[in-house]
Amino acid sequence: MSFVFIAHRGASADAPDNTAAAFELAITQQADMIETDVQITQDGVLVLEHDFEIEGRSVAASRLGELWTLKPDLLTVAAALRRFGSRIAFCWEVKAPGAETALIHLVRDILPSEMWSRTHFTSFFFGTAVRLRELAPGITVGWLTRDWDAGAIEKARSAGLDQICPPAAAVLGQPGLVANARAAGLQVRVWWITDPAQVRDLAAVGVYGGTVNWPEKARAELARSDF
Repeated sequence: MSFVFIAHRGASADAPDNTAAAFELAITQQADMIETDVQITQDGVLVLEHDFEIEGRSVAASRLGELWTLKPDLLTVAAALRRFGSRIAFCWEVKAPGAETALIHLVRDILPSEMWSRTHFTSFFFGTAVRLRELAPGITVGWLTRDWDAGAIEKARSAGLDQICPPAAAVLGQPGLVANARAAGLQVRVWWITDPAQVRDLAAVGVYGGTVNWPEKARAELARSDF
């Protein structure tokens, strides 16, 4: 069985999420990719932050320097690319509609071509996912969704997306839909894996991969299932 282990904001169970320490640890723990969250500051800098506020201050309404005073280890996309871009593939979750063009141009300009081709983009905003698809032909684009049914599969397929990305529990509750999604030309990439052991069942029904907080533990669980 195969499964792509995507380190959720880095190895976030063992280091602060979306930080250089978490990304470094994800590489050490043999993650296949790193998933991280992209927002844009008031002064137009793309930063890696999951929450929309840092210590009560809005990311979108603050300048980068202001945010650095609150969170000194806050990474910019450019810094992450320079330090890690040639070492591991990234999945960029766009949390701020309107940042798509700047993000894609930055990633494409900095990465070597072989790493650009391995890049993924995702968003919970369906319109953002569609825009990413338009801007990055030939690159994997997925739609993060809480919906897991025939309608959601068709919505992703008709938009020309590559992946549908539902919660792990939803897929495990209706595993037969994985075959439907694959028949529609979609990879199923899950999020919210709450237990490393879940990857065995997910891989068994044909799930492409998923975000995990503990890449090393999840990989060990899958390896045990092969015996």
